[in-house]
This record gives sequence, structure tokens and C-alpha cells, in this order.
Amino acid sequence: MSTSPESSSSGSSPSDSSQPTGIPEGWQVAPEAAADSAPVSADQRPRRSGRRQLAGVAVIAVLSIVLFGISTLISGNNRASALTGHPEVLRQGCTWDKSGNYVQNCKVWSKSQNKYVIVQIRASNGSDNGIYLLDGMRAAEDRSAWTTDVQAAKVYDGSTDTTLVMPVGGASSFYTDWDGGAGDKNTTIKQETFLTEELPDFLAANFGVSKNNNAIVGLSMSGGPAVTLAERHPEQFKVVQAMSGYYQTDNPLGAAGVFASQTMVSNYTNGILNMWGAPGSQRWTDNDPSKNVNKLAENGQVLIISSGNGFLTPSEMSKLSQQDQISAIALEILSAVSTVLMQLQAAQSGASVISLPNYGGHTWENWGRALSDGKPHVLDALRNNPPVTQKVQLVSAAGSPDPDGATKATQAALVAAKASPVLASSDLAVASGESSASTSSAESGTSTESGTTSPAAESSTAETSASESPSADDPIAPDTPVEAVAPSAPATSDVPTAPDTRQSLTVIPNSASSSAPTTTPTR
Repeated sequence: MSTSPESSSSGSSPSDSSQPTGIPEGWQVAPEAAADSAPVSADQRPRRSGRRQLAGVAVIAVLSIVLFGISTLISGNNRASALTGHPEVLRQGCTWDKSGNYVQNCKVWSKSQNKYVIVQIRASNGSDNGIYLLDGMRAAEDRSAWTTDVQAAKVYDGSTDTTLVMPVGGASSFYTDWDGGAGDKNTTIKQETFLTEELPDFLAANFGVSKNNNAIVGLSMSGGPAVTLAERHPEQFKVVQAMSGYYQTDNPLGAAGVFASQTMVSNYTNGILNMWGAPGSQRWTDNDPSKNVNKLAENGQVLIISSGNGFLTPSEMSKLSQQDQISAIALEILSAVSTVLMQLQAAQSGASVISLPNYGGHTWENWGRALSDGKPHVLDALRNNPPVTQKVQLVSAAGSPDPDGATKATQAALVAAKASPVLASSDLAVASGESSASTSSAESGTSTESGTTSPAAESSTAETSASESPSADDPIAPDTPVEAVAPSAPATSDVPTAPDTRQSLTVIPNSASSSAPTTTPTR
């Protein structure tokens, strides 16, 4: 197996000439092999024109066969379309990233946004696990900061056996579907559709990534949206890690923060209205992670959350200008307050919450540390938590799903539990009395070996008395189990005979009422 490309995105370094076992024809193995032959010197050229013609015919024949094979591979069943693992294999249409670590840059078509989106991907060694890593407010359009500011592929190295998925771009988008266009160019933003519908199809077809065995990680601007995406798509994400996020957005202060960040970073002055409509609307509530955190508990998902304390480390201070230091302190203090509130809200909802201690400011040094600290918890949830493949849901009469189906089903179950399935004693006595006539002939011939009073006669007397005037001493008490007095078979429960064990039955009067005898076996 060849080594990872480290310096060139074109993958032009030499590689092994042999194709590794299990790699379908047509894939490119890292680094890309340069198959061009060296130019032939003048003294090596054939001296006869006939040989040159034969060589030319042979080359054409070989090229024709190769082209035919490639076209068949592409047009027919492409065996490489479901290749799982093999990080050393460069997928079709992708190029190696200069960060190395087998990260490749792939262009994924987004129909909803009518454009290609660059996604940086590092394949697993063989598992179908995927970890989506969302960028921050100032996300660049050419590369994800997870490959520049934090080497995520080194944190989640080959030993983790996971596919890293790092979408590029999305500045000020909040990784959601916008109701209207963004900015002066009226840009279409459908990040949720891309991340949950379009990108999973590409990953499944080219990297073998499961659509319901994933984690999602977000920071700063994308911290809250990562939680929201997990809440809204539990069948896709089993675990979510949020770092230095802002989770209470459906309020005047939260809306002001969204407006300020979008305006200063991307000049989206219309974002406050075009993203989710007017603040305070249902769309804002639906996308507030703190108001929907109970969904994590309902679906058994795991929330891993952290923030710094706002005190910059010496290394952070050495890397930041004075103005950036002030921003890093202020933003992280605001995030710390929001994080503590989210921790309390999640715990009250019953969700599984893992709080990671951290320190520092609103910086990538902080988030790189959190990524490493959260890794064992993310991997544990991916490997041990079952995927959410089905959700309890009711449908309307027209057959459309009811968004409140799970809640209604729970309420219906509670109502049914409160209704007692035990019939009233008077109804049971009447039912028992009606059946006594049909069983009296069979019971009259039954007697005990000791010659005591016939149980059939005693039972008939008790039933008649109970049918006329039920009382607390009724032989069929209200707390009697349903099985003992089931109306469908009263005859078999009224006569406690045991012919197989040859036990004699003696009638012992009840201490509470002489009209309600009970029977005990005597040996």
C-alpha cells in the first residue's frame, strides 16, 4: 500500500505499480501513478517503417480495449460505486488535498442549491461510520478549517475507522434551509437539504457510508445547528458534539445575535427575515435547539457539549491581535452562559448529556482540544447505540403523517392505562348466575371423598345470593383477578376439583360470611 499524499493536491507522486487486492478496476490509488512512458531516444527507434506501423496498430488496439473496458465499467454496474473503506483510494471526480492524511476534495452536486459543493472526505478503513464536521461563521469557500486550523484527520486517525465528512463553505448560513435568498445576490441556501438528503446519497455510493450510523460535530455558529440537525434527523445522527455554541436563539437577544453575526461577516442584512421568517415565528421555534432538546431523549441520542471559560491561554494570546483577543474573550463568555443553560435544559429533558470540561477563548485551539476530548465518547456512541430506524408516528385519515403522532400515541396509552379492565362485581355475579344453570347437572354429581357438603350446592347458593344482593362479602370480590372470574368460562373456575392429584376437598366456612365458603385441599 502506498503512502498518503502530503504536498500536492493533484496527487502526482509516484506510487506502487500493482493494484492492491480488493480494489475494483477504475479507481486511482494514492498517490496517483504516472503511467506515461518516458520518451524514446533517437537511437532506440525502430529502423524499419514496418515495425513502426505494427507498433502503432498495437497501441491503438490496446487503447481501444482499455477505453471499452472503462466505458463498460461506467455505464454498467459500477462495482466501485459501493466501495467501503480504503482511504488510499482516490474516488472518481476527487483530488487529493494538500493537507495529506488521505483527505480528498470531492465536488458534490446539490440540486436544491443548483451548484457543486466541495466536501473534504477521509475514508474509513472499512466501517460504514461517518462523522460530519461543520465549519464556523467565517467558513471559507475552498477548504474546511477542520483541515487547516485543526487536523481532524490526525485526531480521528486510521485507528478510529471512521469516515470524516467536512463540507466546505456555509459562512453565516447556520446550516439550515432558508425561506428566501441571502444577501444582495439572493443566494439560495439549502444546507439542511444538502446535508441530510443529497450528501448522504453521494457518501453511500462512493464511500459506503451508512445513512443512519453517523455523528455530527459543530462549533460556534454551527454548534446550535448541529444539535438541531440531530434533533430533526435522529435516523441519520446518533450522537452530536457541540462546542462553544449558542443554543437559545428563539428570543430577542438570540435574534439580535443572529442578525449581528450575519451582517458583520457576510453582509446578509436580510438574513434576519429571509432565513426563518420574522423572529418569534414557528420556524424560529423549530430551529431553536434548546426548545427541542427533548427529542434527543425520545430517540436515545447522545449530546456531548463543552465551552471554554473565556480566559485566554498564553498560546492563544500570542497568536491573536489585541482586537481578536477581546472578541475571543467576549464570544466565549456568551457561549459559556448559553452552554450552562443548555446543559440544564438537556438534563431536565432526560437526554443523555456528556459535559466536557474545557478552558480558553473562542479559538480553534479550544475546539481542537474539545475534538480530541470528545473522540472516545463519539466513537462509543457510534459503536454501541442502535440507530433510530423507525419512529412511532400516527397518520391522519388522509394517510399523511401526523407531526404530533408520538405525543398523541403516548396520551392515548395513558388514557387506556387509567381505564380499569375489571368488570363490576354485580356484572360478574349475573354472568356467573346465568352460567350456573348450564353447569348444575354436571356439578351435582361431584362430591368429596370425605363426604362433606357438595361444592356445587354451595357454589349455587352463593351465586344466587350474590345476584340478589351483592355485598363486600361477595364470593367474587372487586379485587379478584380477571382470570379467576372471566365470564367466558365461569364453570371451570367455580368448582375447584383436582381429580389428577387425588386430593380431597373440604369446605371451610369463611370467617367473614357463612354464605361465602372457600375450599382447601386435604391430603
